[in-house]
Amino acid sequence: MARRSNSLFNLSFLDLLTSALGAIIFLFIITPKGGESASKVQQAMVFFDTTQMKIHGELPDSLLYKTAGDTLLMVLLDHKDLPKEKKEPKRIFAFNEKRETPKVIEKPINKAPTKKEEKEQPKPRTEKVEKPEPEPKPKAPPTPAPKPIPSAPVFKGDAPSVPCKVSFEISWADVTDNIDLFVCRGSSCVYGGRKKDRNVGQWDSGKARNRLFGNDLRTNQEAIRQYDKIIPGEYKLYAQLKESKQKKTSVTVNGLIFTKGKSNLQRGETFTKTLKVTKDRVYIGTVILQADGNYQFKK
Repeated sequence: MARRSNSLFNLSFLDLLTSALGAIIFLFIITPKGGESASKVQQAMVFFDTTQMKIHGELPDSLLYKTAGDTLLMVLLDHKDLPKEKKEPKRIFAFNEKRETPKVIEKPINKAPTKKEEKEQPKPRTEKVEKPEPEPKPKAPPTPAPKPIPSAPVFKGDAPSVPCKVSFEISWADVTDNIDLFVCRGSSCVYGGRKKDRNVGQWDSGKARNRLFGNDLRTNQEAIRQYDKIIPGEYKLYAQLKESKQKKTSVTVNGLIFTKGKSNLQRGETFTKTLKVTKDRVYIGTVILQADGNYQFKK
């Protein structure tokens, strides 16, 4: 026995190393992985359903096959208290209030009078009231018939140079005087700037313009005429003296109203009007024209 040599790595020393290594491996297994602390790793969670009064929980896979009686190692890391119920103010509903029952007022029942009471009561006197006879309704006055337009005079002078059914025209002595004629029916007017309207007529080319040199070839007359048929209505005639190269303050124009109706009956009359240089057009008169060519001229 004295000859046995002492060895550093004997059996007891190896047992100590293996037991220490086993403890380290066990700690490594039970320690949660992922680099997060144990308080942030979900191990088990319990829920309490207040509506159904039941408890629900979530368990890891390691606890799925545990049975009753098995020991579990649990460490409480954190907890939260359940929220307390808020006390809501008491609600007062209308049907909870006490209502006063309405008082029923009993009406006296009218009993039928007895025969003795009927005899004692005096009978009311009935007087005959004559109903007044209803007054006759006043008759509406008859609508007056429209006054017929007096017949226009038969035209005995020279007819317009252009064959037409209706012609409103004016003329003056000096060609250098710039005068425009306007014929309006309602809101539509025909003149040198608006030369045609099917409800009024067509402006006569009394003013022409030289296309080569652009100068104004003026004449001493203007007219608005209707060629195909007579358009009945109310026409208003205007004229305007824009300028006078002779520097005249006023110019007298001669006018003509001409119609050619049924059976080629020609009616017409002449008129005169003195115009002054102005920026506004001057009213000459109104012509009420009928379809048969008869007309009335109001100045």
